[in-house]
Amino acid sequence: MNDRANLVSSFPSPPIHYISQYTDKNVEDGMALPPPAPIQGTYSMFGAQYSTDEPIVQPLESQCIRRLYPTGANFDRKQELKKLNHSIVANFLDLVELLIRCPSSPERERKIEDLNLLFINFHHLINEYRPHQARETLKLMLEVQCQQRLTMVRRFQTHFDAVASKLACCLDSVPENLEISFMNDAGLTKIWNQCFQCPETVEMQSVTEKSPKAREADPSDLLLCHLADEMDS
Repeated sequence: MNDRANLVSSFPSPPIHYISQYTDKNVEDGMALPPPAPIQGTYSMFGAQYSTDEPIVQPLESQCIRRLYPTGANFDRKQELKKLNHSIVANFLDLVELLIRCPSSPERERKIEDLNLLFINFHHLINEYRPHQARETLKLMLEVQCQQRLTMVRRFQTHFDAVASKLACCLDSVPENLEISFMNDAGLTKIWNQCFQCPETVEMQSVTEKSPKAREADPSDLLLCHLADEMDS
């Protein structure tokens, strides 16, 4: 089963050594390994050397590739992409016609090189939009998170208002002479004394059958108990 999961996965699983280090308990206790420090200077990736000081999208001239569109920030990139797309289609049709008429013609290699150069310029012009795309993606993520937080705050405020309204209704329904009526009720007073009498008194009552000695009741506790009984009824 694990082999099948590895086959369908786009990336290999991380080493088990790192998985065992980053458990929830280790992260909570601060025992997880810290992330590596950002690389400064040069680094190697896929056998090629890169520098952190280089721009994200390197110019074509640094790669010894001829640029087919103007430089600078004032030209219309959309229009240049359309021109490159039309050139790619035209050169591809010329290549197909050439292969039909004379497949062994040396002109075939030149057309393939032209198509290769056109595709490189086309993709390079698209890649120059990557920083802008990253900024817009980050902006959208922040807007979504902000909207989610605002929605959560509004829901919390709705529940808070509902609870406050119910508490206000409960307080309004409490009569002013509740404590007096409770103390005059012999049945409630007996239950109160049985619930709050001392354990030593209970043991003595079971042996000598004497009246229990009740602890003095707090009026606020009496009020809450009576309110709970009324809500249950």
